[in-house]
Amino acid sequence: MSYPPAEISEEGRSDSPAPSLYSFNSSIDGRTLLRQAYGRILNNQNDTYLLPADNEEHRRLDLQHHIYTISLGSLFPAADLVRRALAPRPGFTPAIIDLGTGSGSWAIDMAREFPHCEVVGIDLAPPRIERELPINCRFEIDDANLGFAHYRGCFDVVHARAISAGIRDYPQFLNEVAQVLRPGGVFIMGDGEMQLYDENRKPLSFAQPGQPGFTWTHRIFFAGYNAMKNRGGSIDAPSMGPTWLRAVNSFTDVGWQKIFIPIGPWHYEDERSKIVAEMLRMNTLSYISGLGPLLLSEGYLPELVQKMQQEATAELQELRIHLYTRWSFAWAVKKPN
Repeated sequence: MSYPPAEISEEGRSDSPAPSLYSFNSSIDGRTLLRQAYGRILNNQNDTYLLPADNEEHRRLDLQHHIYTISLGSLFPAADLVRRALAPRPGFTPAIIDLGTGSGSWAIDMAREFPHCEVVGIDLAPPRIERELPINCRFEIDDANLGFAHYRGCFDVVHARAISAGIRDYPQFLNEVAQVLRPGGVFIMGDGEMQLYDENRKPLSFAQPGQPGFTWTHRIFFAGYNAMKNRGGSIDAPSMGPTWLRAVNSFTDVGWQKIFIPIGPWHYEDERSKIVAEMLRMNTLSYISGLGPLLLSEGYLPELVQKMQQEATAELQELRIHLYTRWSFAWAVKKPN
């Protein structure tokens, strides 16, 4: 292995310096181990209560994974840079880390596409593994906000997708990422923006019920954005990514790509784009249905939360509104020493 292997004790503890790190691969009963570990990480909360919600969220993330992959036509943007970083070399094993791996789908697919590489996925919650885990792939439980002192110069590709709401200080996170990468390694970030766009791809402005341009879907997205921002999430990362990447001295070759996708098949050019639009509508409906606890915790009245969810769901199910989302990808290369 080209990165430090995390040895597992009888208690399931990794030898990593990170205080919350647990590790498993296909050689042990990872699901059982992670269930035991998960409750301890979350201050001894009841993991049997927490995990079902994560399973539901992981199903949504699996759907989102397919949206990303189909939209990009690949598992990653900047294909030439990534393939160069992961090219086979005699006596060397390239390594990939997926920060905020979610359901683990991207990490598993990368392990299969690059069988000569080692792949690690980390997240606060255990992944939902329902297919055979490649022998070159493993997962760990950890908090990306704690830094990666134990992984300095260990990876050739670092991937972070749809994690901005959980990162407290994204510019500092990027400085940590730069130190995790080997020279010539590639960092990839991707996320969907919370800003919604009209049918002309113009950003929607905030409006109250009865005002021109008002939609309940935009209203609940706006509420979700503010709630996540109030909790300290770096929710503006999709739009700020290229700027923040350029501010890291050890990065070069910064690039970005933005993709508009309609929420629902109110517009499509071919069968492929129609499928992606329908998948995004399903993903958005699932996201809206899961916003309740967050909005209630921010002081929204239950009746308002219920109304926003019901009305937004009806708008999307009946295609009464024509909205786009914009998905942003950015990348950078670690400078040579």
